Amino acid sequence: MSFFAKLTKSISTGLAFSIIASSSVGCSVFASHNEANLYRRIRNTPTSNERMTALAEYATGYPNGVWITEVASERQTSEAQVWAANNQSVDGLAFYVTAYPDGTYVEQARARQTALQTVTAGREQAVEHQEAHAEQTAAETADERRQWVTRAAQFWARTLIGIRNYGSPIGQVARANPEFSRAFGQAPAPQCTAERCVKHYHAQYAIPVPGGNRIEREMHVVLRVLLANGRVNRIEVLFPNHGFSRWYELENRTSVLDEDPEARLAAIEWALQRLEPIVAEVATGARAIDMIPEPIAPFGESAGGEDTDTSTDVATAPQDATPTQAQTPAVDPSLEALMSGAVVGEQTTEVTPGAQVEATEQTLVYPLGLRALQRGNTQIVIFAAGDGDHGEAFDGFYIERAE
Repeated sequence: MSFFAKLTKSISTGLAFSIIASSSVGCSVFASHNEANLYRRIRNTPTSNERMTALAEYATGYPNGVWITEVASERQTSEAQVWAANNQSVDGLAFYVTAYPDGTYVEQARARQTALQTVTAGREQAVEHQEAHAEQTAAETADERRQWVTRAAQFWARTLIGIRNYGSPIGQVARANPEFSRAFGQAPAPQCTAERCVKHYHAQYAIPVPGGNRIEREMHVVLRVLLANGRVNRIEVLFPNHGFSRWYELENRTSVLDEDPEARLAAIEWALQRLEPIVAEVATGARAIDMIPEPIAPFGESAGGEDTDTSTDVATAPQDATPTQAQTPAVDPSLEALMSGAVVGEQTTEVTPGAQVEATEQTLVYPLGLRALQRGNTQIVIFAAGDGDHGEAFDGFYIERAE
């Protein structure tokens, strides 16, 4: 086998270190195996970007290579076209710099790269900020929905304990306490008779459980103003159906089994931690007393109250609530106006929360007196449903005139 035949065979098997090529001056020059392979890749690459990258690699790696004249000519001819096609994007500019590290427009390309990267980074940062803000807003909205009972309970505790003329005619109480009068008249609309006014907040919630399921629950908060001969005798804030447990569930997203004494006690203590600071703040000078609360009168058997939008401050002073058509009464919404209408028979329907209660005689069950205070001629009592309490099973608190 001749020398050239052996050389050709060794090239085909990848063992050669060089090949012989004809030079432009008629003599023979040697091209390394790697150079020859790179040139072969250039000739066999139809895709423009891959070809330009290979040309740049050859020009950089073999500035005196066998085919450098051909490579340099193609690169020079194509540069303006490559620049025009790639100078408007970060990726395009990066490709141009890779294909022409020594190119005519390389400094301009790098300056544009920096500018576009800054703009892109700013846009990405803005998008990330917007997404983070949206997530934070969603989380805050979820917290607001879970905490509406806390806001309602604390607002009404502060407002009702602040009333100092229990036992006075309803008109006098309303005029002397305008914040209470306006807030009580706001939506959800109260329903009044000559003996009482009832205002009902209601919302549904769900407790997540393992496995992707959830427990559907309802939360009720009821305000009831009780009168005797037109005088405000007592105002109750009631949480039906073991409401302290439901309150705990709503805010903590954890189920409370009322039949479990430890779980029930934990829910009661949790509710007290939210009510007692308000009582201590407003009822200055009050002294602790011992008392057994009287059974809480049931509501009767009328239907439940309307749903409450818990995404807004449903239990704050009127100026803090989000105004809606439903919250803009066409007439004076004050408690005095409502009671005046009830006395002459304009409103006689009483709202009842929760499921219907059978019209059967029930055994009265005394609630558990949790805390009791007296300030002057006013008593403040926080209570919870007893173990044997059934039906509406009220938790809550009330403020009444002491006899």
